[in-house]
Amino acid sequence: MAKATRPRRAIGFSRVPRGIAHAGAWKIERQLRNGTIVDILDIDENNWRNGKTRFEAVGWLAAQPKPRGKAIKMVAEQLVVSQRTIERWLRLYQKNPDIVSLIPRARGPRLGHRRILPERERLLRAVIDEWAKAGQRHSISWIQEECARRARAKRIPAPSRSVIQARIRDAGLEALQNRRMYPETNPPKAKPPRSSIPLEIVQIDHTLVDVMVVDELHRKSMGRPWITVAFDLATRCVLGIHLSLHAPSAVSVGMVLAMSCLPKEAWLKERQLDIEWPMQGIPKIVHLDNGSEFHSIAVTRGCDRHGMSLEYRPPGRPHFGGHIERYLGTLMGRIHGLPGTTFSNSAAKGKYKSEAHASMTIPELERWVTTEIAGRYHHYVHRGIHAVPSRVWETSVRKTPVAPVADPARFLLDFLPAETRRIGRDGFQVNRVRYWDPLLGRLFPSGTNVLVRFNPRDLSRVFVPSPDNSGYIAVPYADLRRPPITLAELERARTILVTKGDARPREDALFKAAGKLRQIEDAAARSTRRARRNRESRPALAIVPTPPPTGTKPQYDRAAKPSKGEVW
Repeated sequence: MAKATRPRRAIGFSRVPRGIAHAGAWKIERQLRNGTIVDILDIDENNWRNGKTRFEAVGWLAAQPKPRGKAIKMVAEQLVVSQRTIERWLRLYQKNPDIVSLIPRARGPRLGHRRILPERERLLRAVIDEWAKAGQRHSISWIQEECARRARAKRIPAPSRSVIQARIRDAGLEALQNRRMYPETNPPKAKPPRSSIPLEIVQIDHTLVDVMVVDELHRKSMGRPWITVAFDLATRCVLGIHLSLHAPSAVSVGMVLAMSCLPKEAWLKERQLDIEWPMQGIPKIVHLDNGSEFHSIAVTRGCDRHGMSLEYRPPGRPHFGGHIERYLGTLMGRIHGLPGTTFSNSAAKGKYKSEAHASMTIPELERWVTTEIAGRYHHYVHRGIHAVPSRVWETSVRKTPVAPVADPARFLLDFLPAETRRIGRDGFQVNRVRYWDPLLGRLFPSGTNVLVRFNPRDLSRVFVPSPDNSGYIAVPYADLRRPPITLAELERARTILVTKGDARPREDALFKAAGKLRQIEDAAARSTRRARRNRESRPALAIVPTPPPTGTKPQYDRAAKPSKGEVW
């Protein structure tokens, strides 16, 4: 009666470092069955009997005196094999006198077998050693690109991605983890969104960037920024990005939509980047999660005005945003190679000191991310569509040209937060700050209610739609001596004044308190991360342009008099 064999358990392999298919684990299991180290309980009964017969015959042969030519011929005839096979068994027996060494093995390559040239093997081994010794872990694409670069220099073929994955698995650089090896038994009935037409479905999402940034003045850590990304499903192209130290808001969504729909030549020129990023156009459907910033009036009304339909993921179905979530994971994998990275979890981070190694500012990180997207990602084959995203975009746009935005200057303003205010002879107030412009009295009768849009990151001017709704009028402070200020700074100053007993603080008191807070932050910027973050997010001082002086020189020693259209 044949002895029952013990069932094999599946081996779960972790990411090495990302994206290795489960078939790789099964390949290793098949190779383990063909390896030299085998558990005797897993050996088939017939193979065990054959191995025992070989062991006894070769053991008798090894005890015979040399020369063994006649003895080898006799044993070969008894076992019905060739003399070369007997000689090979004899060498195995002399090296390891054990039955297991003579057990019949399955055909195919053994574990650790190498088929590539020694020069390529040495090159790959050197790159993997460098990858393993690095403090910040690069993705497997970095290994592939580095191997290709070194192979071109030596004029030898570069190893393929599958060879690189096999060498990393064989080296055991990633720990074994419990991982689901089989698909879910009850997959969801609803299917995630799919598209084959550019700009038909665009997904937008935010995530914290896995790297610490520093301030430009003292080069000290300010924490992790947020990134907002717009991603086209059909071509797998990135349409726009927005980096900020502030949490996601309607402003972040508006900025990334403006970048996605408008040409990027001026944006790239401001950052001194000589690369092409031609993707632009108004999407038909914007696919979002259920964050509060995506449900704001500014976003919903702005999308309605420009013909963009909003679709939200079903609650509890994160896989409906799988395309952009997967790309954000790919982007973070590339960012893990930057100095100051925080990695994706504490286990991967280990003893790496992110704040000590942080060296990139927000503008430098923005330039790096832009180069990574427009200079590398768009020009490599995407494994989801098996094509280069930039070429897919060019082919699609050649067939159906993308219509440009009619009024680019107005597009961004349509996505800013808005509040209704009543215009008086002295202007109007937003966040307890008075705004006035001579045009208001000429265009709007006193007492008219208007929708005022403002940028929370720069309150030095607000925007009022013109009476014919054809554009926006920029309305500055009533007192142009006021410095640019953010809404967060204004709220902090108001909180301090209310705590001291001033329930309705005046404008002068608010700006005075905000100025004191800035002085405190400047003094603490060398030691406090939050102060450096607040300092870095301030708007530039030269926001409101000052017209050149005309007429006579003002006399500051005389009392000022209000104009006819202004009431003090």
